[in-house]
Amino acid sequence: MDVIRRRDSIQARGRHLRGLIERAGGTWIKLGQQLAIRVDLLPYPVAQELEKMLDAAPPIAFSQVRRIVEHAIQRPLDEVFSELSEEPVGSGSVACVYRAVLRGGDVVAVKVRRPGVGSLFAADMRALGWILWLAELWLVPPGYSRQLLHELSTMLYEELDFVQEARYTELFQDRMDKLGQRFVRSPHVYGELSNNEVLVTEYVSGIWLKDLISAAERQDAEGLKELAGLGIVPRKVARRLLKIARLCAQEGLFFHADLHPANVMVQPDSRLVLIDFGSCGAFTARERRVWREIADAQANEDVGRMVAAVLALLEPLPSVDVEEFSRKLETVFWQDLYANKSRTSRWWERTSANLWIGFFKLAQEYRVPMNLNTLRMIRSTMLSDSLAARLEPRIDHYREFRRYEVQLGKRMRQRLRRKLNSLTDDRSFIRYEQLYEAAVAGFYRFQRFLDSSTYRFAVTERMFAFAVSQALRAGTWLLSGVVLVRVGAAARRIFWEGQGVTEALTQELLSGPAWRQTFTSPVFIGAALLMLALTLRGISFRLSDKDREAGSRTAL
Repeated sequence: MDVIRRRDSIQARGRHLRGLIERAGGTWIKLGQQLAIRVDLLPYPVAQELEKMLDAAPPIAFSQVRRIVEHAIQRPLDEVFSELSEEPVGSGSVACVYRAVLRGGDVVAVKVRRPGVGSLFAADMRALGWILWLAELWLVPPGYSRQLLHELSTMLYEELDFVQEARYTELFQDRMDKLGQRFVRSPHVYGELSNNEVLVTEYVSGIWLKDLISAAERQDAEGLKELAGLGIVPRKVARRLLKIARLCAQEGLFFHADLHPANVMVQPDSRLVLIDFGSCGAFTARERRVWREIADAQANEDVGRMVAAVLALLEPLPSVDVEEFSRKLETVFWQDLYANKSRTSRWWERTSANLWIGFFKLAQEYRVPMNLNTLRMIRSTMLSDSLAARLEPRIDHYREFRRYEVQLGKRMRQRLRRKLNSLTDDRSFIRYEQLYEAAVAGFYRFQRFLDSSTYRFAVTERMFAFAVSQALRAGTWLLSGVVLVRVGAAARRIFWEGQGVTEALTQELLSGPAWRQTFTSPVFIGAALLMLALTLRGISFRLSDKDREAGSRTAL
């Protein structure tokens, strides 16, 4: 109807998709929220629309809440809580959150997982798997849905794992304490009262970040003056949001991957409390170095170095024209730099969102895949940058990173001094031996590389085996279909026409004209052409698959 009325657009399609998912409810809302991260797959306006989805569901019956909580604490409810509200303060498709008071007087938040939600997720993921399997017949590359399904299910089941969420919440506080960052914290976790179905944490009070952003954008003078009396200053909060993103990415055990306004509480003196650690990501040492290189190159206006670092982050690259891809990527990064340096640019032009949106468009164009952690980190960066810019439109992200780099350098200098002081420790000789062994192994591999043949046939051999297997599979399906047709014809003669078994089988299965008629029929020819098209399509996808490029580099 939108096409007929000439109202069709990417934004309209995103709204329709969001409405469809919200009507489906349950798991599909969670899937939609996770798909909002996949800006490498979906157009950015669609991803933006999916981020607006409301995860609201009817509350759990209080009789069930009581039973679940008592099972978690292994005691009657009244022995632990002096008060537990029957109405939730939040009700989503995964869990409901209730305000409670412990016997000792502590006010806590009790997060209760919905009964049977794990089984529901598993059933819905199987249904999605069937849908994606059908899509593989023509719409998406063979094998693609398996990875997408794995990543979506990983993100969904993370939200069900309250034990992991409790650990993330606790470890975040420990790491911030270790780094001496007193301006941000996470709620205290009551581990003895928590398990995989119930999570009990400190009940955090303060101003929601979304309310502070609203006051800043409306220029609510009276409200901002009242907040300033509490030491809550939008510019200070903005700078701290940027610092949190840098701290988590560069010095944390993990980073908060869902840093949106409903997960940040602002307390007096502009202190921040992060809640809901259900979605987090972690980096390897190599990935952390690459992200540091990206941020440093960006801060120093070195676009060429930034492009090289981003390409390193995407390795192994598929078989694309890397030079052309790099040139287009440079153009995107230059435009971002100009927007940040211009005094006339709007706040949304000064965030990293434009940079990453342009990057995602190129990734879609060249079919460059990205791993889940990279997507999470980019989304986290975009969220923190956008929130900071909404609070303080003139904030300079480059300058804030350079300020963070100075502080990071001081902490690294202290750590280096401690390491140098421990060089004569007996345990250090373990590292010396490891270093020697690594050097010998590296020299051996380098020698093997020099001695190896210029041409490697492993990749070609795999591609040929894949093509043959695809052709054999298509042929098997066709032959099986023909045999079923002939058996069906024989059965029809036996049961409906009353013909003898031997005569019917001879005429339908052992007769040359019957088989020639089948092979020359329009139905068989159409099926054969369809199978040929699907086989050639699967082979073409495999030819451009990233494993081909990766294999050519590792076939030693």
